[in-house]
Amino acid sequence: MGRLVPICGNMWTLNHKGGLGIRFIIFLLLCCPISGCSGVKQTDVRTNSMFYDFTEPSKFPFEVNEIHTEIEIDNLRQFVFHYKNKQTVQELRYILSKVIIGEPDTLSDSEEMQSIQLENGILAYYNEDEDSQSIWWESENGFIARFVYYINANGHLEPLGENKLTQNELINLVNQVE
Repeated sequence: MGRLVPICGNMWTLNHKGGLGIRFIIFLLLCCPISGCSGVKQTDVRTNSMFYDFTEPSKFPFEVNEIHTEIEIDNLRQFVFHYKNKQTVQELRYILSKVIIGEPDTLSDSEEMQSIQLENGILAYYNEDEDSQSIWWESENGFIARFVYYINANGHLEPLGENKLTQNELINLVNQVE
């Protein structure tokens, strides 16, 4: 005869001579992630929705001729929009981050940054050093948003020098997306 063999959660199959049971088990194992045998409840998927609507800037303080986007989905949802000029190697990143599991991010470094009140009443924080400039703020849906500007020459940060942006240029970028 045959014997019952567990294959996925509460699913069982009858294994008998002739190999039909093994082929059936392999078929079901391949289908389990699709069918929901992975143990993830349908309601869990719905509460961790991935539908976000972000506005990107349309006017930049330098000519942009290369654009790409990165998305990281794990315990952190992070969306990174890259805007680059290939000739001058100026690069601007628009980064939106949200912690999904664990404590949510806050602007804890804000005491080290200069605070700026935006047109819409949002409090933003500006920071700069020799190699980069950034402006941070708390955005909608629990995201920490920031623009980070730098010169990326062959994977190495270069001093901003005469390519440094004004605070108003960074503020204008924030006003475009908020």
